[in-house]
Amino acid sequence: MMAPYHRLILAEWKEEVLRGITLSSRDRILADELMFESEPKLLVEELREGLRIKARSWVGVVRFEEFEVHIEPKLAGDQIGLINMINFTAGLDALSKNSGARSIAIEGVDLFDLVALLLVEACEGVVRKGLFADYVECEDNLPVVRGRLLGDRQILRRFGQIDRLECRFDEQQYDSAENQLLGVALRACGRRVIHGGVRRRAKELQAIFENICDPAKFDVESAEQMIVYHRLNDHYREAHEIARFVLDGLGIHDVFAKGGTTCFAFLIDMNTLFERFVHRLIDRLLPRDRYRVAYQHASKSIIQNAVTDKPYSRVIPDILIQPRSRPNVRIAMDAKYKIYDERKISPEDVYQTFVYAYAYGGAAAATFPAAILIYPSSTGAAKELRLRIRSTTTSARAQIIALGIPIPAALADVEDGVCRDATKALLNAIEELESGLPSTRSKAEAGLHVAHSF
Repeated sequence: MMAPYHRLILAEWKEEVLRGITLSSRDRILADELMFESEPKLLVEELREGLRIKARSWVGVVRFEEFEVHIEPKLAGDQIGLINMINFTAGLDALSKNSGARSIAIEGVDLFDLVALLLVEACEGVVRKGLFADYVECEDNLPVVRGRLLGDRQILRRFGQIDRLECRFDEQQYDSAENQLLGVALRACGRRVIHGGVRRRAKELQAIFENICDPAKFDVESAEQMIVYHRLNDHYREAHEIARFVLDGLGIHDVFAKGGTTCFAFLIDMNTLFERFVHRLIDRLLPRDRYRVAYQHASKSIIQNAVTDKPYSRVIPDILIQPRSRPNVRIAMDAKYKIYDERKISPEDVYQTFVYAYAYGGAAAATFPAAILIYPSSTGAAKELRLRIRSTTTSARAQIIALGIPIPAALADVEDGVCRDATKALLNAIEELESGLPSTRSKAEAGLHVAHSF
């Protein structure tokens, strides 16, 4: 594939005009899909003098027939910073595993190639540890009994015959959802990766998985229900997480598209990634023997119909923290991937977080309800803003602690196993809501706590 003649580098939420460029018919189809989905991912507007391209909170690469658009993360750092964020969120414990991605982070290598490299390395690890074969119930007529003889079927189909016996038995097969998922993702990468070394490794792995399973049988939409992890397939977990990033970024329709790779889009939803990143970060910070940390735990018992006393609507905070020793304490957190360092928190996010505060209540009846809103800091330092609701006759009724967390600094804390300003601010806010008192945790205490947790 020849490289497109123009490459536009665009930051999140920014826009630029490409002059003298028009869309082909295939480009227009791709642009319409990106603009008119349930949530627009990239806005492409045709002008007299060219194209106006406006990025949103999706990052990645979009390849049109004669030009490329690269949307780079502003809040996660550079491309390697985003790869580290994906690596950590997917559950890869050591950020140093990403050394291979750093080795190809050179001019001309895009985000999709880097994510594809993560997938390739994870799949190679699966192959080294052993491919999973699942037991599947089969029925066949055999010369000898295997499993259980189906007497009624033998009488109906082969009355008086003993040369072939109708049997039902379990057979170990590699054509399982675990292998199909990786086969689908590797096939998608093999068709689109530009970097020669990554493409070669992806093709080699694709041949291995397609030799043992049929990826076409895999149902992407029901994948979560199809795969249950246990002792025999747990080593697939990390590779599956990266594979889902690839498939989510490409979209289901594009994954199964046939033909060439001239036009395609690989875009990562940073809103969802940030929510999962914050959950993973808090889960690592807080000792599991002392806290339960739930991701998007739905509650039907909070908003009820006043007449029927039946549930009316669900409340789903991004993260819910519950100290094991104090089951009456619940701390709700909302994660928003927005640049709240540079503008006010939007009214809808304020309202939503105050609903969480009232719904879950904070520490105890003696304190007013509170909740935490987490957003990525664009300044490189942790920032805090407190908002309160007051009535005309009483003092504060509820509070929001809005925290700006610098993603690269938080990842550095994880890698070093030390709590500095980024993660300390988060721990202090959780401690305050848990106790109902301002946090008294010192820097030394926080550093020892996190070093032990990490």
